[in-house]
Amino acid sequence: MYTRIPIIPGILYINLSRSGISLSFGSSTTGRATVGKSGVSLNKSIGGFRIGKSFSFSKIAALFGRGKQGDV
Repeated sequence: MYTRIPIIPGILYINLSRSGISLSFGSSTTGRATVGKSGVSLNKSIGGFRIGKSFSFSKIAALFGRGKQGDV
């Protein structure tokens, strides 16, 4: 189950899923940031080519002893 509720269509969304609530902002053309209980993640993709890159700040926090255990 996953539901995306637009607050400002195309820019700001509230995401509801089994794992909890998260907030995402940005567009697919400029990149999107998602903030949730597991941390902050950034996603940038090139439309039409299925090429993308995600980066999670929770993995960096785990390296310094913060964040979820085993999230490295």
